Amino acid sequence: MTATVAGDARRPTGLVSRLRDSFHLRHYALLTVIATYTLIVVGGVVRSTNSGTACPDWPLCHGQIVPPAETKVWIEFTHRLVASAVGFLILGLVVTAWRRYKDDATMRRAAVAAGVILGIQVLVGGATVGTETAAGVVAIHLTIALSLISTLIFITTRLFRDGVVTSAAEVLPIVVALGVFALIISGAFVSQRNAGLAYPDWPLFDGKVTPADSEAGYLHYGHRFVAGIAALLMVWLWIKGVRVGAPGIVTWGLTAALLLFVAQVLLGAANVWLDLATSVRILHLALASAVWAVLVFTMTSAWQNGLHVAKGAP
Repeated sequence: MTATVAGDARRPTGLVSRLRDSFHLRHYALLTVIATYTLIVVGGVVRSTNSGTACPDWPLCHGQIVPPAETKVWIEFTHRLVASAVGFLILGLVVTAWRRYKDDATMRRAAVAAGVILGIQVLVGGATVGTETAAGVVAIHLTIALSLISTLIFITTRLFRDGVVTSAAEVLPIVVALGVFALIISGAFVSQRNAGLAYPDWPLFDGKVTPADSEAGYLHYGHRFVAGIAALLMVWLWIKGVRVGAPGIVTWGLTAALLLFVAQVLLGAANVWLDLATSVRILHLALASAVWAVLVFTMTSAWQNGLHVAKGAP
């Protein structure tokens, strides 16, 4: 009987140990990346439903911990709740990576960067309320969000890497990433400046190929122009990757990014055709962030594992 009781007493410990062994830090990091992407999408819901000023104060909402039961108020409040949960996930990853990887200076620097970016993002998030979601502040907020998820993806791919060999950074993938980044940020300005319907048609501009002489016209025109450049760069990178025989994970990553980009362009057209339907606006931002995340994942995975993207294997 004693032996049975002792065995039962040890069993939970064995179960906890098995769960801990099966759920490594890399899985936690991956979960954090997914949660951060979800937060960005929720932020897109806030922007697409014009709920950013539904809570006029911060960190409370209408001076209350639990705000009034109004749709836009709860959209913004849900965004804050998700942000709080994701913030704690990120802090857990930062602290654990810092403590466990004392011999990996790159990992520790990335962990510190993630923590600093998170702190800045919290402050800027509060500022977006104080400035009534001014376009410039919203663009900065989104810029920091993209930087944060990029850093988290870098940490995650480093945790999943096979060895210790890294490859040299390649120019073309970086240029493509910068193009996609510029596209996302210009889209934020188009949204916040209410320039989404500056033209009633797509791909032309009120039946023309030149912009209208207005702020909204120039903003919208510039956004489409950047989209065209980014599209050409994406196709060029994909062709280069296929031609040089990029490794499987790289080829699949580039293919996924390109397909997501095509879907993103079609959603951009649908925004015009459907008069900025809320669901289409949300999907538009969600796919834009997905394109960014897949590109960063592909590039960092290649670098972490000594793989090539657009250059021939050494």
